[in-house]
Amino acid sequence: MSSTHDPVVADPLTEREILAIQHLIAEIAFAFDCGGGYAERLSGLLADDVQYENPGKTRLHSLAELVDTLENSADPALSHHLSTMTVQPAGPGTATCRSKVVTFRSGGRLSVGEFTDTVRRGPGGRWTLTHRLVNPII
Repeated sequence: MSSTHDPVVADPLTEREILAIQHLIAEIAFAFDCGGGYAERLSGLLADDVQYENPGKTRLHSLAELVDTLENSADPALSHHLSTMTVQPAGPGTATCRSKVVTFRSGGRLSVGEFTDTVRRGPGGRWTLTHRLVNPII
């Protein structure tokens, strides 16, 4: 019996690819926490046509929309902390990464959730984020 979380065996990822994807997700977290200059910091990490979804809050359809949202946020995140990360192949040149996230905001507020990220391998083997689904837990 299989489930939706079973790995796809047709296009397995190497350990090097898995580490590169995990590093990409960490670099994106640092870029989100930089407090400005998002266009420069996220360029090359996210695809120009990235889809970003936070159900009930945000649905964005490009890097430009995401950068604009971050630059104009009245309550930007101060620090993202990622854990419990899994990476699975999703098809030729793509993978899905799931991770838990705790996000700290001003005034000591925090939120807890899960990211489901889709990444794509581009020229030279560089991975970029093409889709992020935020699933808030608290």
